[in-house]
Amino acid sequence: MLRQGLFALVMLVLCITFVAAETIKGKITKISADSVSVIEGKGKDAKDYKVAKDVKVYKASKDAKEEVKDGVKADVFSNIPAKGLGASLEVKDGVVTEITIAGKKK
Repeated sequence: MLRQGLFALVMLVLCITFVAAETIKGKITKISADSVSVIEGKGKDAKDYKVAKDVKVYKASKDAKEEVKDGVKADVFSNIPAKGLGASLEVKDGVVTEITIAGKKK
């Protein structure tokens, strides 16, 4: 009985792990209302992800993160540098649900 309960608990943890959102850290090279292109890590090729209609966009500061009012249409995305804009993305089922823009390094 104990063995079956332990097995069920392990399976539950494994299932939750696979369903949880994936965090991708990289540089945003292009963004629109329905997609975002990201270069992950030190890669050279950008990968495209779909953007959820209700995506939440945050800007990280030293102490916390604050929400960007205009979302993907914000001014910060209008002039993305050639090397990209540092960010982390929460991806669930291949769709970006949250974008956090990295703060400036001093």
